[in-house]
Amino acid sequence: MVLRTLLLPCAGKSSRYPGVRPKWMLTMPDGQLALQRAAASVPQDAFDRIVVAVRADHEEKYGCRALLHRGFGDRAEVLVLPHDTRGPADTVAEMIRRAGVTGPFAVKDADSFFEPVPLPQGSFVTLCDVRNNPEMSNVGAKSFAVLSDQGLVVQMVEKSLVSNFVSIGLYGVSDAALYLETFAAAAHDCANGEIFLSHVLNRLARDGEPVRALQVDDFIDVGTLKEWRRFVRGHGTLVCDLDGVVFENHSRYFPPYWDAEDVPIAANVAELKRWQKKGAQLIFMTARPEVLRARIEATLSGLGLKPHALIMDCLHGRRFLINDYAGSNPHPTAVAINLHRNAPVLSDLLAEWL
Repeated sequence: MVLRTLLLPCAGKSSRYPGVRPKWMLTMPDGQLALQRAAASVPQDAFDRIVVAVRADHEEKYGCRALLHRGFGDRAEVLVLPHDTRGPADTVAEMIRRAGVTGPFAVKDADSFFEPVPLPQGSFVTLCDVRNNPEMSNVGAKSFAVLSDQGLVVQMVEKSLVSNFVSIGLYGVSDAALYLETFAAAAHDCANGEIFLSHVLNRLARDGEPVRALQVDDFIDVGTLKEWRRFVRGHGTLVCDLDGVVFENHSRYFPPYWDAEDVPIAANVAELKRWQKKGAQLIFMTARPEVLRARIEATLSGLGLKPHALIMDCLHGRRFLINDYAGSNPHPTAVAINLHRNAPVLSDLLAEWL
């Protein structure tokens, strides 16, 4: 398999993320940089070199080199671009020239994530069928591809719904020299305005370069701050009591006792599983003693619940949740829900938070 250079262009103004750090620097719920998660959408055995381009003003303000070293170690070569480009396609051309990229390469945007799939040889673009992704937002601002019966790209169009297939931020070109040549022609055609990767790929396809369509489902789109916050909300941490919330209440001294068989509150279990599927983390707290841990873990597992932690021997009293907030994780970040004992209404109380 021919290995590629992976280009990660992060030199945009990030204007769709007002009031927070540039989107590629934001922290994922699992602690990674957004850029790390974006890069993980590309099979790790498909490339042998990573080049990242950042803005000079971002380097001065945030220390991008040090940040990227912490995220990628010595794998990433960092280019600091001293001036604005004419858009993503121009940034990629600058990266190729400045980093001396030759041969095949791939480009990954920082604002979309999906599970990696094997990459085809030659030029390609990853696409998603909007019919299979009803939650996709801001569709009119995306680029679309028209495909042939053979699964090749016939045409790519910016911000016009010419098909069901949306470009989702991973592109491949068979040769860097071919890209520069085609970019120069596309830039000539687009005398004014931004130049997108779709403009270059469209011209490649028109000139006879096979551009394969690589279809991906279940991708995560965080192109705007609103979409980012929606994504983060789904990956919250739910801290739940067991008795009276997950199981019908049991007691140490009064029947039904702690060591009796637990009766799940089905509606609440279903709601917790829905959040879990979205990516939420579940932490359970209980006053039950440590000696019952194994039995409780087995019961939760049988219900399909996968706790990040199970905290035993908690005090039988008020519990306070305290958290900080910032522009990238806005107020309120700590939410308290008081549920009447054994009430199967957790979905109603959580409805506005997902």
